[in-house]
Amino acid sequence: MSTKWKKRCLALAVIIACLAILATGTAAYFVEEGTAYNVITTGALHMELVEETADGQPWPEEGVVNVVPGTTADKVVYVKNLGTVPFFVRVAVEKTITPAPGVEAELSTEHIGFNVNKASWIAAEDGYYYYFAPLRAGRQTMPLFTEVVFAPEMGNEYMGATVEIRVQAQAVQSANNGKNPLEALGWSAMTKELILTEEEMK
Repeated sequence: MSTKWKKRCLALAVIIACLAILATGTAAYFVEEGTAYNVITTGALHMELVEETADGQPWPEEGVVNVVPGTTADKVVYVKNLGTVPFFVRVAVEKTITPAPGVEAELSTEHIGFNVNKASWIAAEDGYYYYFAPLRAGRQTMPLFTEVVFAPEMGNEYMGATVEIRVQAQAVQSANNGKNPLEALGWSAMTKELILTEEEMK
């Protein structure tokens, strides 16, 4: 083999070796690994329905007795935001009257009313919506009402009757959920509690 041919083979081998080294080095730059850990904590929606007397005491479990037509009974109803996110509020009020033992009359609830705060609450078919603004964390609504009103038109058939006022409240997030509570999604039907008498339970 001639000296000239040997020189050519040696030069070709050097070029191949350099290309192999270059390829290996280039491939190393294309490989990259990394790990990142991100912690996201969701907000808490926590509501409290408050029922109390005019002087700030909890509403008595035994209720109010000896009420007569043409008078009022103190009952303050409002909602607190105990969570971390703002929300819209809806409150439903249900009235029932049970006649005194021995009274056969069917008593209407139309004579039982409330002094609803219409400046802050708007009435709808499914309850009252707090229309003032979304309730922010740590805040409370203006009272829905502060008194239960017994009309003077209540006749003798109402004597000894028992009036029950059931208040329920719901809250849904306000962020990205409409401009006001009437546009908001997520409201569910108010639950109906089944109350059985002692005779029905036997």
